[in-house]
Amino acid sequence: MKVLKVTWLYFVNSLQQNISGPVVFSLFFTSKLLRYGLFLTFLYFLGSGIKLIGGYTREQLIFFYLVFNYIDTLVQMFFREVYRFRSLVVSGGFDMVLLKPFPPLVRCLLGGPDFIDAGVLIVLTAVIAYYLAFFIHPSPSSLFLFFLMLLNTLIVAAAFHILVIALGIITLSVDHLIMVYRDLTSLVRIPVDLFSEPLRSLITFVIPVGLMFTFPAKTLLGLLSWQMIIFSLIFGVVFLFFSLKFWHFSLRYYSSASS
Repeated sequence: MKVLKVTWLYFVNSLQQNISGPVVFSLFFTSKLLRYGLFLTFLYFLGSGIKLIGGYTREQLIFFYLVFNYIDTLVQMFFREVYRFRSLVVSGGFDMVLLKPFPPLVRCLLGGPDFIDAGVLIVLTAVIAYYLAFFIHPSPSSLFLFFLMLLNTLIVAAAFHILVIALGIITLSVDHLIMVYRDLTSLVRIPVDLFSEPLRSLITFVIPVGLMFTFPAKTLLGLLSWQMIIFSLIFGVVFLFFSLKFWHFSLRYYSSASS
């Protein structure tokens, strides 16, 4: 309960910082919606004269893109503090994080969410709900599996960000790894099945961005086998376990600012 209470205070503090500059907040919010809308328009006109693209209809491609943006925005909102981790280590501020009676991993992961993305999430939720109601018509079991896979995606994303900050302790390199992650995620704005082998397997099982961003939408559309669903859930738990182990390993090699 103490961890939840302190984490909530971090969230409230970040929200106050975000809304303290309403002009900047509005500009970032508008620019993100504009960027999403432009690519959405591109997909709409791309599929307007073609019945199927890689076996997917235009509506399914748009749905994949909407789910991708929803997951990407959700991950960025919760784990924005990771982007600031390098400066925390270099400045010596990480010493104070370790000295406080609060899990340092929670502070480094969830200490500064970006609530500019919260407005985008509300808009995306409304659009996805519209698509589900008028185009997809999922069954209750498909919806349950979709939310289960969405939770698994957050677990995999958390595990990846834990690896990034653990490597940041050892190498002081965080920004580059995050940018590599951002570039890789941009590949799967379209279904991973549209890529040829071995790239498809690489970004699905080795660098699991395909598993994170494509599998939830495929589950809701009934295009993912139960074997792959079970594999994804097991992968998420195992990946999180090893990332936590690596985090504790990296703390042994941390040199404080005083040393």
